[in-house]
Amino acid sequence: MKSVWTKVGAVALAGVIVANAFIPYAFATDVAPATEQETAAETKVEEFFTTESNVLDFGRVTELGRSYTKAITVKNNTANDVIIDASAGVYADVAAENQALTNWIAFVGGVTHFNIAAGATRDVNVRVVVPADAIAGTQYATVELVDGAAHKQSVLVKIDIAGENLKYGSEVNDAYIEPVRLDDTLKGRVTVKNTGTAGFTSTYQIRAKNFFGGMDWEVIKQTDGEVFPGKQIEFSCDEQLGFGVYSIEQRVTFANAEGRMVESLLSRTVINLPWWSLAIAGGVLFLIILITIVAKRRKHSKKNEDKLRRAERKARKAAIAKVEKAEGKALKKKGDEEEENMSDKEAQEAIEAFSDEVADDTDEIENIAQKLEETEEEGSADDDAEYDEEEAIPIKVNIKKKK
Repeated sequence: MKSVWTKVGAVALAGVIVANAFIPYAFATDVAPATEQETAAETKVEEFFTTESNVLDFGRVTELGRSYTKAITVKNNTANDVIIDASAGVYADVAAENQALTNWIAFVGGVTHFNIAAGATRDVNVRVVVPADAIAGTQYATVELVDGAAHKQSVLVKIDIAGENLKYGSEVNDAYIEPVRLDDTLKGRVTVKNTGTAGFTSTYQIRAKNFFGGMDWEVIKQTDGEVFPGKQIEFSCDEQLGFGVYSIEQRVTFANAEGRMVESLLSRTVINLPWWSLAIAGGVLFLIILITIVAKRRKHSKKNEDKLRRAERKARKAAIAKVEKAEGKALKKKGDEEEENMSDKEAQEAIEAFSDEVADDTDEIENIAQKLEETEEEGSADDDAEYDEEEAIPIKVNIKKKK
């Protein structure tokens, strides 16, 4: 029986392993190939040209009435020369008092057309002329870059004007990582709120490490965004993550009251269990429970069998003791009867022996009496003179009686 259950357990375990290996593929769906029209619609501008950064930050300036210059580096990702047109625009996501930078922007040399060779890079030089009466705070604008095929990319331009009204500050809220997932995704979020009058760029990163050794620390998502004065930005992660138990770190940078960028960290353990892994785990758990129940029943059955055997042995011992006791009583009774019979026989023999002894004594007494009579006749005369009366001769007879 033991070998049978061992084989059953081995077969079940092999089935679980095979299911774990093939279930994800069995239920996978084939994605239809995209049409040429869909492929064209999904083409990104990065395939044509890119910028080194999406933010051009002039930083904090303390001298008013002068100009500051920075460059936007543009790369041509195509195999042909490309012409890029640059222009300044209003950044509409901020309040009106923070949109003055649009009027302060100029391009060095007045050049707004840039010819970039295939695979090459070129700097688009942007100059900001700060008025002498500029109000303290962060000012925003955009620089739009467009190629001949109407592919467009916007770069955020910002500058901080020093003064009493330039204040930094922020809050980090709603930092959360979902601890258990039943699919192949990792979900996290965090909100950064700007409580000052100066804007700052916040960087968000979430990375994971598999406890089972499937991967070391790996960045799942990294992005950044501008947190405008009085506004807030929400970062989130909804990225694919395989089955397993992970250690997750969610990091976000924000500006403190002194204007320095600091980091907030949220760490926690995340269990990612796709439905097929739960099905496998349920099968394994059911198998373990089944084997445990069978083992307990076998143990319980063996225990009952042991109890039954002990009870049978005890009953047999009791029966044997009872028979031995009965036999002892019977033997004792028989012995008493034999002893009684033996006593009667011995008494009869004793009586016969006593009768023989009495007869012998009687003969002896008669012989002695005869001898006395003869003696008396011979010496009666002498005796009469010496004695007036004859003394009787005592005769002692011992009679032994057997019991």
